This record gives sequence, C-alpha cells and structure tokens, in this order.
Amino acid sequence: MTQTQPQSEVSVNARLLKIGLEVFPVYGDEKSGFSVDPGDLYPQMPIWFRYRSLDELFFALVNLNISQEGQA
Repeated sequence: MTQTQPQSEVSVNARLLKIGLEVFPVYGDEKSGFSVDPGDLYPQMPIWFRYRSLDELFFALVNLNISQEGQA
C-alpha cells in the first residue's frame, strides 16, 4: 500500500536573470527570499536555502559562471 502525501502549492514571483551566455530562472521576492529552485520557497524549507536579496543571488551566480568547473 502506498501513501500519497498532499502536495502544498506556493505562488512565487519568477523572472529570468542572464549572466554571460546563460539564463537562469529566479524565483521569490524580498519577503520570502530568492532561489533558482522554486522548491526552496516552500514554507517548510529552511530559510538558509534562500538568498536574502536578488543582489546576493546575482553575485553567487556570477561567481559560479566565472569559476573553472569544479572550483566554485
């Protein structure tokens, strides 16, 4: 017998952020935080899974984009 867990839904703002040649989906807002994974914005997810500002997420993505693979 399998149990199904109810899936909660969350409404989030989404935008695209271009860094170099890559385009990243960015979810969230100033109140809930920002992430490239919409699942990070569910209320049951710890707050440290999110970035506090869009600038903080932008610089994290820039660092990933300019670092050599495996070095970020």
